[in-house]
Amino acid sequence: MIKNGLTWYLLLTKRLLKKPSFWAVLLLVPVMVFGLGLAAQEEAHILRIAVYAEPSSDPLGSRITEELEDLDGVVEYTVCGSEGELRREVALSQADAGYILPAELTGMMEAYLAGRKNELPYDGHLISVIANEDTIQLQLAREQFFSVLYPYLSELAAEQFTLEQKEFAGLNEDYVREQIRGLYREERVEDSIFRFAYGTDAPEIDPDQNSYLMTPVRGMLSVFVFFTGLTMGMYLMRDRKAGMFQWVRYGKKPLYYWLSILAGTVLGGIAAYLGLWISGTFTEWQGELPRMALLVLASAGFSGILCQLVRNMAVYGAILPLLVLLSVVLCPVFVAFHGLGILKALLPPYFYLNGLHSARITGYLAVYALASNAAALLLPRLEGGRNLIRKA
Repeated sequence: MIKNGLTWYLLLTKRLLKKPSFWAVLLLVPVMVFGLGLAAQEEAHILRIAVYAEPSSDPLGSRITEELEDLDGVVEYTVCGSEGELRREVALSQADAGYILPAELTGMMEAYLAGRKNELPYDGHLISVIANEDTIQLQLAREQFFSVLYPYLSELAAEQFTLEQKEFAGLNEDYVREQIRGLYREERVEDSIFRFAYGTDAPEIDPDQNSYLMTPVRGMLSVFVFFTGLTMGMYLMRDRKAGMFQWVRYGKKPLYYWLSILAGTVLGGIAAYLGLWISGTFTEWQGELPRMALLVLASAGFSGILCQLVRNMAVYGAILPLLVLLSVVLCPVFVAFHGLGILKALLPPYFYLNGLHSARITGYLAVYALASNAAALLLPRLEGGRNLIRKA
């Protein structure tokens, strides 16, 4: 029986590999991931913001524009040579917004901290912001700009506060300012203060080490494996309708149904595994391979159960895109969606993605795979038993 099952599995796999369309789908995965990797190496940004510092003897404005230009992330800052150039780029949508920093920025910041708004250059404001529309993305980018400006504002606020205290009245102002600046330089943190770790044994992860373009790759690949399993369910339904399994003994049909779904799902899992390796999001093969194998088995089991519950091919085809859409929305592919926990627990990619750094959730995926495949093998027998009773 084992030999016959293996032979049948190999024949089913060979049949799929003879289809150019199936090869096209499989090869599309590593090609897509490779393309995303190339795009991630380029300057890929969500927003482009122009910055201009008015000419001044105070170097602070130029220093801030240089810091903004050197920032890495989804927002790109470019320095303009004039205010007219900045306004032209924003007007032509070559930049999403523009920031204009006034001349003598240090003095302007001191006036701002002292509440002397009448001295500020832009109608009582310290910085001029030029934008066609104020979107949520621009508001978030503005917070990033303030994070660059804040250390200098904080230092000036500390200087002003210290000089106003009676205890320092007898000291030279330049000496007090130099001491505070030295303290700020000593305590200033240049690198990211965030490091992520999952569990006590997991390595720390720098959140800036991967491009945002590569972040959803693992989730997309897991949904692809699930989609492959669902598609193989449609293949099975078509083959059953065509009488492909008529020669198989009744007691062995559930096994051959399951092998039919598993054959294509395994190929999808191999393509997704290669995609992970190409993407650079691969961790260690000792962990990746078992998780991918469990995802393949869970997807095959889910599809096997669905084939027994939904016998109409048209209905099955209508449900398939809905399940894929639910997986993209409910599973942490792009964002983590809270709620609908019972519905999430029915989707194999949910356990796969959440089990990346959790042995406990990976264990849930193993239980899911075992239970779903057992049900996929058992349901055809129960259906066949009911049919025999009706005939009797």
